[in-house]
Amino acid sequence: MGREVDRRKDLGGSLPVENVQALASKNLKDVPSRYIRPQVQFDEVSIDESLHIPVIDMSKLVADQLGQQDELAKLHLACKEWGFFLVRSLPILFNLIHYRFISF
Repeated sequence: MGREVDRRKDLGGSLPVENVQALASKNLKDVPSRYIRPQVQFDEVSIDESLHIPVIDMSKLVADQLGQQDELAKLHLACKEWGFFLVRSLPILFNLIHYRFISF
């Protein structure tokens, strides 16, 4: 055990701070400044449309649906290029989830 303590000394230390209960017992009106993080200005980020996760509308994959071929092409591209996709309009999934919660 003494050996473990020696290894911890090499990791550095931390600032001694009061625990939450001690701070709460003081009934402070303001948060101590050491706990306030300065506001950060974020750089503007451009959104590249090609980086959006593919969304597949499963209702369009039913036979003879309008847009079926387009959705199949999206599904193919999602599997080939991304390896995953988000699913939209899959009512059986919601029914299964509902059934699982009710069955417990």
